Amino acid sequence: MNHPKIPLLAERVDRDAEMLRRRLRQMADLVTQSLEDAVRAMATRDRSLAYHVVLQDNRVDVLERHIDRLCQEFLIRHMPVAAQLRFVMAVAKVNSEIERIGDYAETIARRAITLADYPDFPEKEPIVEMSRIAFQMLRNALQAFLEGDVDLAMRTVELDREVDAMNSKIFKALARPTGGEEDLTARFALLGLLNRIERVADRAENIAEEAVYVVRGEVLRHLPRHDMRVLFLGEHNACGSQMAEAIARATAPAQFIFQSAGSAPSALDPRAVECMARHGLDIARQRPKVLADVGTVEDFHVVVTLTKLAEAAWPKLPYRAIHLNWDIADPVSATGTPAEIEAAYDAAYQDLRTKITELVEGLLGVNGDNEDES
Repeated sequence: MNHPKIPLLAERVDRDAEMLRRRLRQMADLVTQSLEDAVRAMATRDRSLAYHVVLQDNRVDVLERHIDRLCQEFLIRHMPVAAQLRFVMAVAKVNSEIERIGDYAETIARRAITLADYPDFPEKEPIVEMSRIAFQMLRNALQAFLEGDVDLAMRTVELDREVDAMNSKIFKALARPTGGEEDLTARFALLGLLNRIERVADRAENIAEEAVYVVRGEVLRHLPRHDMRVLFLGEHNACGSQMAEAIARATAPAQFIFQSAGSAPSALDPRAVECMARHGLDIARQRPKVLADVGTVEDFHVVVTLTKLAEAAWPKLPYRAIHLNWDIADPVSATGTPAEIEAAYDAAYQDLRTKITELVEGLLGVNGDNEDES
């Protein structure tokens, strides 16, 4: 006996899924064009184009609500499971991401209107170049999502590092005012614009992750994709920071890179060497280092200062880095019997190990990630 309803149901599911793709593509094209027009309005001082972008945001909002309704109807009508359910859930998330990117386009356009009053303003060309890469990320991420292209999605994710580096460099240049009140007003507007471009790249990365989720069922944001660089800073890089570096290297996964340095390096503390040896770690061949020996502070994602004095010695840290001050009790200053001094070093070791374990777990995002998602 034939069952004609089965193919008919499958056709309806495919038809409704394709409708979601078409509407999402329509909204994505509109938002991408708005972004490009907003930056062009900034670069050319075109107020008319900027106002056009501002007015376009209403169309984006209408499409966002329409797609959200289509997702709800898809769930009610088809009660999808497995790949179909992943798809419609991801569409709902990407729909929200695109709507927020539309808001960024509007904000960039409003900044462009403000900047149109200035004959010239700093860092225009670098900002345009950064926007070009960020917007290409968005186009690639949307293509990867709509076409199920995992390789393109992964390449898109890796581009975020390039945008972050450009953002950091431009931010530093804009944060150094050289003129009067007009210069400050222009730089403030540019900083707001720069932030929105950087956020476009972040949301493009989110969309690329959803592309991987739809195809593989893999939650990419819970997996480390590239090296995470952590720097421990002390005053002398003779005791606590050396201990922290050794503990971290011995306990953390391979994708982490750890370094330590001091503002005024001095000879390695022999009691720290003995303490680490008691815990199975050999730092006897380590040497104290200045920051230049391990790179620049901008090279690191996380910067940990281990005492208040160390924190005071490093007042200028990269604005995008995570900065932590652990204020570990310095065992070098411990007094008393040899056993009491040994206990002070062991306490510092345990404190460092606990904090490093918590730091690594936090960076990996393991809290709650191992729950059964079925």
